[in-house]
Amino acid sequence: MGQYYCWVNVDKKEYLCPDDFDLGNKLHESMSADNALLRALWELLSDEWKGDRLVFLGDECHALDEVSNEVLDILVKHQAESGISGYLFDNVYETYRNVSGLFKSAEESVRDEIAFYLNVVRSDPPISPNVYGVDINDPYRGLFLRNGKSFKYIINHMKKVCYSHEGTKIFLSDNGELDHADPLPVLMAYGGRRCDVGEWLGDIIDVSDTLPEDCKLLTEIHID
Repeated sequence: MGQYYCWVNVDKKEYLCPDDFDLGNKLHESMSADNALLRALWELLSDEWKGDRLVFLGDECHALDEVSNEVLDILVKHQAESGISGYLFDNVYETYRNVSGLFKSAEESVRDEIAFYLNVVRSDPPISPNVYGVDINDPYRGLFLRNGKSFKYIINHMKKVCYSHEGTKIFLSDNGELDHADPLPVLMAYGGRRCDVGEWLGDIIDVSDTLPEDCKLLTEIHID
């Protein structure tokens, strides 16, 4: 069936789930340009996630010894601290907070998931963790208030490059062009059968409506 992916912030111990935004969770299923999930990601990157380290993480992968990356090292550290064995995402699911519910576009799915959690929270042992971090006495407080944002440029501060949906063309490895696609899920991914590492994994990503003076606008991006 393939791996399912989520946007994970290893510094805040938070994540966004594509399924909450009615998008597929596989690697390429949330690549449509300016979709609701990416708009939520952009808003977080412009605010409380600014300067944090992210990964588009597959749910069936371990950290490999031959792969050296700061983001993966942090995930391994958090997993060791929690004592939860298994895949890297198992610890994320159990100990990080799913913040999809901050956004109006995820309301239908998140309401259903929270309702399920409230029905089973008093079972012994608990059937599922409190992934949305809700107060069971006021579970929907502070949720579904944000709309997400769109920005002209997606910036890699480490590599001093950026791309835009209007000015950058996206190509596959066979040189076929992808229309209306956003490359960030592939550039920031870790997962797949070979635990592939995205070219931008570990870099600091930012968003802006103005082109930074020290960044080069990429005219083409090639992805596998």
